[in-house]
Amino acid sequence: MSVGSDMAAELDALDAMLTHWLAHTRHPAQFWPQFETLAAEIVDHCPLTERDDARAHITAMLKRHALELPGWHERDGSLPPGSPGA
Repeated sequence: MSVGSDMAAELDALDAMLTHWLAHTRHPAQFWPQFETLAAEIVDHCPLTERDDARAHITAMLKRHALELPGWHERDGSLPPGSPGA
């Protein structure tokens, strides 16, 4: 995946948080809004030419943690309505 070094560092930091975060989240409903907000902020800061790669990186990191993106992502590949990046 081809994202700039700053974006790669932000994505890596988000990935590193997942193990701890998932272990301490009481219910998945608590996880997704927070994750989506952080992921949207990262994608928003990407140049337009890197956004698809950033989204692919996010999808891959979730897959490594046995998670799937919610349905909004599969519908249109964008961020959910009302999220900071929408």
